[in-house]
Amino acid sequence: MAYSMTGYGTAKANINGIDVEVQVKTLNHRSLDMHVSMGNMPGQLELLFQKMIRQFVGRGRVDVNVIIGEQSKSRGDLNLPLLEARASTLAALFNGAWSRNKCLEFCLAQREVWDIDYSAKMTESFFEGVLETTRQALEMLTKARRTEGKALQTYLLNALDEIDTSRHSALVRAPERLKDYKNVLNDRIQSIVGDSGRKLDDDRLALEVAILADKYDVTEELTRIATHLSALRILIQSPTDPMTCIGKKIDFYLQELNREATTMASKSRDTILTSHTIDIRTTIESIREQAANIQ
Repeated sequence: MAYSMTGYGTAKANINGIDVEVQVKTLNHRSLDMHVSMGNMPGQLELLFQKMIRQFVGRGRVDVNVIIGEQSKSRGDLNLPLLEARASTLAALFNGAWSRNKCLEFCLAQREVWDIDYSAKMTESFFEGVLETTRQALEMLTKARRTEGKALQTYLLNALDEIDTSRHSALVRAPERLKDYKNVLNDRIQSIVGDSGRKLDDDRLALEVAILADKYDVTEELTRIATHLSALRILIQSPTDPMTCIGKKIDFYLQELNREATTMASKSRDTILTSHTIDIRTTIESIREQAANIQ
């Protein structure tokens, strides 16, 4: 099961009378890049957050936002002098562009105007509760990443089937192309010889076709494409956990597939075979775009 690098999870709790909400968001990134916003909690707790994140995420940008007490503002006492002072300052700053009510509404959203002191309640048990809430948010994140990863897995497997169909068509066309070339070459020689009375050398014609067959043979490329497709299917469908990073491996196989398809295109010398190689390369690029979202 593949896991997407993008996802969102959230969890809420009331710890020691304080409302806590933890929001976790992940985005694409080549490595594990963690950013934690902890509000008024001690900075040394960030190491504990990072340690917990590493238990759930192997690659990608991770943004953790811990919101403390935002839902508990009404339980505090409103500091009217501070509210009035801030509203007046804001009104002067905007030079009347904001009405007094709008300035008051904006300032009411600031925690400082509510006399709420959480520091006395931020005990060790509080921090443990915040970490547990963070774990719950990360578990929700994992479920979201698994769901999106399943959709990506289905898309990739279908795309690999499309490449395999084009590969099979190219495999069928390859020998037919040589027969067509032999006929074209024969017709050209006949037109050149014309009524000169010279006889066409069948052995020389067979030699020319054999040289072309060796120079522009794409059997080896088609065989390697089949091998890479098989390896990709195994990789995409292999059992994984949220820490397993397969995105870079998928990208490696896509590079190899693209290399073989490029070589085929240079060897094709045939419009039908070229069309199949274009289909293969187009599908590879679509896979690459989606694979960039896989951890």
